[in-house]
Amino acid sequence: MKYFILLLTLFSLETSANYLSHPDAAALIEELVQEHNFEREFVEKVLSNANKQQKIIESISSPAEFTLTWDRYKNIFIEEKRIANGKKFIQDNLETFKRVEEEYGVPKEVITAIIGVETRYGKIQGSYRVIDSLLTLGFDYPRRAKFFRSELVKFFLLTRENELNIEEVKGSYAGAMGFGQFISSSYRAYAIDYDGDGYADLFNSVDDAIGSVANYLYVHGWKRDGEIVTVTYPNNVRKIFKPNSSVSKFIPLSFIEGDNELFFIGDDNFIAITKYNISHFYAMAVYYLSEELKK
Repeated sequence: MKYFILLLTLFSLETSANYLSHPDAAALIEELVQEHNFEREFVEKVLSNANKQQKIIESISSPAEFTLTWDRYKNIFIEEKRIANGKKFIQDNLETFKRVEEEYGVPKEVITAIIGVETRYGKIQGSYRVIDSLLTLGFDYPRRAKFFRSELVKFFLLTRENELNIEEVKGSYAGAMGFGQFISSSYRAYAIDYDGDGYADLFNSVDDAIGSVANYLYVHGWKRDGEIVTVTYPNNVRKIFKPNSSVSKFIPLSFIEGDNELFFIGDDNFIAITKYNISHFYAMAVYYLSEELKK
């Protein structure tokens, strides 16, 4: 019994230990203070109130995009309720979509599909404190620590620039935020004020969220009037696309759907979606959902 209590105590200490005492904390504090002019006391307070979340490491180690079959993954996102709510989201924001299509050339169905896949149109924006997520992954997830530590610094900058309470902002286990689940670097680079209030708010402004997703895709190569998936191919893809093809880049794709293997070509707009999320499953789910929203 004493051994069990000791283990329980050690486990509690490990999960509740704050990040101020972490071996990597000193270097982060110095960077934020010396290079970005944060108050030392403020940074130390934030780290002392942040905690390692083992569940975050477990979640990022087995993301759905890389652990589920295409059939199972597709069925999560291409279902009646998400389709119906997507159509309502379009109707509720039709004027904004008209404006964004004219300015960026990104169809309303694609923008809606991304927001629908990411957060069910803003209803599920994430329950993890972003500071916990980024410290956990930046300090205790060696595989991608460099990336997430960089995002952590950018999160400090983002919250200062946008006057957000760094200890209260919530998002996904990977630190993505708002309607469209932008990571800190993307928020700072691609979020735009689309409702004219002088502030890019991806948490509460639907207009800003719609405009920012369109801006992200546009910057990453979206082609007005282009296709996402252009053709199925039975044989060699290079026999279909000749040197003078209008598609400058393409990805040959195959998916096992039911008992069949389906073949597709993902063109420039498909590639633009993969800049949002690198998974081909993700991009294809966005495509399928956008097609359903057109009906």
